[in-house]
Amino acid sequence: MIVAGAGGHALECLDILSKDGLPSLLEFFDDVTNEKLVLKEYLIIRDQAQVESHFAKDPRFILAVGNPALRWMFFERFTQAGGKMVHLLGFNNTISPFAKLEGVDIFNHCFIGSQAKIGQGSLVNTGAQVHHEVEVGEFCEISPRAVILGAAKIGNQTRIGANATILPKIKIGNHVIIGAGSVITKDVPDHVTVVGVPGRIIKTT
Repeated sequence: MIVAGAGGHALECLDILSKDGLPSLLEFFDDVTNEKLVLKEYLIIRDQAQVESHFAKDPRFILAVGNPALRWMFFERFTQAGGKMVHLLGFNNTISPFAKLEGVDIFNHCFIGSQAKIGQGSLVNTGAQVHHEVEVGEFCEISPRAVILGAAKIGNQTRIGANATILPKIKIGNHVIIGAGSVITKDVPDHVTVVGVPGRIIKTT
């Protein structure tokens, strides 16, 4: 298995992986770090040839970065190289049997409510809450302790910051950043950054 990323988020992913026993072939991919090993034990690989060689033996990979754009980039790059994404399921979660989850990473102590729908490649980080009938798009990041309330809708590749709150039935667009601790009380268009209580747009990209 390849862990896509070798930073702090990857260490938390490794904790979750370890609960069922680590794969016999485990390598990390990071083409920006100068480090050679993770935890003084696991090799960091850096180029496409190494990725393809690994996938010939074990095609599995996980996304060990939070940033939505990086999650999408790694998914595209690794699937084109023959990889197959697998998802993480952490500890002590409450997940409705009526939730619809498609290749989603869920860390520890999360709540996923009835009829919630979360798209492929998204991350629900530690302590986050995704309540009933919420829809979250693909390759999003729901940061620690963020709360998305009933029937809100989140677009693709959007980041909801730590401790942010999205009020019921709010619609948030694609490629949006919601700042940590923000409270979103009205709909948010595509390609903006929103911060504050109540949330206000501070940047358009």
